[in-house]
Amino acid sequence: MADDEKTRWAIDVMTAWNQDDCAFFHERVAAYRAEPCGDTGLITGLVNLNSLLLSGMEMTTGKTQADILQAIASTIMGKG
Repeated sequence: MADDEKTRWAIDVMTAWNQDDCAFFHERVAAYRAEPCGDTGLITGLVNLNSLLLSGMEMTTGKTQADILQAIASTIMGKG
């Protein structure tokens, strides 16, 4: 399966997550996990999507991807 297809999986899962319907989100995750190599495919897709989003944030903010990740880490650790 091509990485683009895995990334589409991730977009679908994150779109479901954004719908504020926990059952729908879990259904989408379960559907992809049931595919051959679904767990690794979904993980790869989520990493690809994260990379695309970080690249967009880097272009928008002018900060490096490492700086963006550090800011997120600081925020979730209560230091931001």
